[in-house]
Amino acid sequence: MKMKKLGALLLAGVMTMSTLLTGCGNGASGSSAGGNASQTESGSNGERKKITILMRASETSAKYIIMKKLLTDFSEEKGLEPPEFELISGDADYVTKLQLYINSNTLPDIYGCANGALSAAAKDIGGIVNIGDELERVGKKDDMNAAVYDFFKDKDDGNVYLFPEALNCEFFFYRKDIFEKYNLEAPTTWNEFLNTCKTLKDNGEIPLIVAGKENWQLMRYLSFAPWRMTKDQFIMDYIDQKATFSENAAAKEGADLLYTLGTEGYFQGGFLSTDYTAATDLFFGGNGAMWYSGSGQITQASEMYKNGQLGFFAVPDVDGQENMETNVPIHGGFGTAFNAKTYDDTMKEFFEYMCNHYSEGCYNDAQVFSPFNDEIPEGLDQLFYDLQPLFENATDAWVSWDDKLDSATLTNIVDEQQKLAQGKETPEEFEAAADQFIINNSK
Repeated sequence: MKMKKLGALLLAGVMTMSTLLTGCGNGASGSSAGGNASQTESGSNGERKKITILMRASETSAKYIIMKKLLTDFSEEKGLEPPEFELISGDADYVTKLQLYINSNTLPDIYGCANGALSAAAKDIGGIVNIGDELERVGKKDDMNAAVYDFFKDKDDGNVYLFPEALNCEFFFYRKDIFEKYNLEAPTTWNEFLNTCKTLKDNGEIPLIVAGKENWQLMRYLSFAPWRMTKDQFIMDYIDQKATFSENAAAKEGADLLYTLGTEGYFQGGFLSTDYTAATDLFFGGNGAMWYSGSGQITQASEMYKNGQLGFFAVPDVDGQENMETNVPIHGGFGTAFNAKTYDDTMKEFFEYMCNHYSEGCYNDAQVFSPFNDEIPEGLDQLFYDLQPLFENATDAWVSWDDKLDSATLTNIVDEQQKLAQGKETPEEFEAAADQFIINNSK
């Protein structure tokens, strides 16, 4: 029962990341990567035959594109059989399969894993390599973006056990033509943001597109202020029942923001029934003045940006409060783990090979930001070069509530945040309800 609860908790975080950053298609490639290591990876003389990998991905996913080329080229170079991939695109199916491999202690050489319940379970059985130590060994730790590295720090021991799939950053796109029409500038504080929304609405514009059907989208607005003001302190203290929404200034700022955006009509009509795909189509189809997006949508934004129609800005400061310097949510997506029990000399060689060629795969093959601070090659979309200054010196990672809260509390808050955004309850009523959720669900 404990493992089922942990899996449910992780699944919420998995769905958050996959929705925004990696379009999941259907299909699988290769046979099962599970089973005893001696049966699937080594010959009768104990020498390795091939490398096995389990991925939450489809054949069009950036992570698969990168790892497929790296593993194939390395295997050919070392005289190994082609790598054996098992791809599972569905989030729930993937979590179930990974749990099965962990419970049976039959993890493949490499597997996708989020930083949370299942990475802890893999650590408990000695099935995960300390990536931080390995980055030190190959001389690449200082080359990795500090915020991406920070994103994967283990909450218990501070080590890093997962390799990032990419550097993913989030920000607001805005329509420059609409802003210029009303003499508006990109807001730098939330008061400026709300004033901008008011001006736009008063002139008949849709200020802000949101995918309200996706739980994480509304939760972003709820958690922006606590993140800028406390990083992860509020949400971790809330979980430990050391802080409450009702008495925490940062949490109250977040509740007030979501309430105002929803009740003042700054979201598009029918926002609670709009999924991420529909919201994307709305904004890039010419509806709305602002849209919270990320580096995963560079392709969709490319033409409008090239034509001078789009600008971007970071998460605004909370007025009158001390805000941390990092203002762009940065994370490493769904992490990559290495099985410590099969981490032989060949796998160590591959890890170094992967680190030395990963940036090339990110930019030339997958068109995503590399987690390493390597120079971006010429010839890419202009947004790659223009967005980089937002995050190149960032040191603090994004903190997603989705993969921190237990599944019951997450479900409760998701239901309550919809009432808040609709004006069916006040911020004070939301705060009181949220404070009771964590107590009830810890019994």
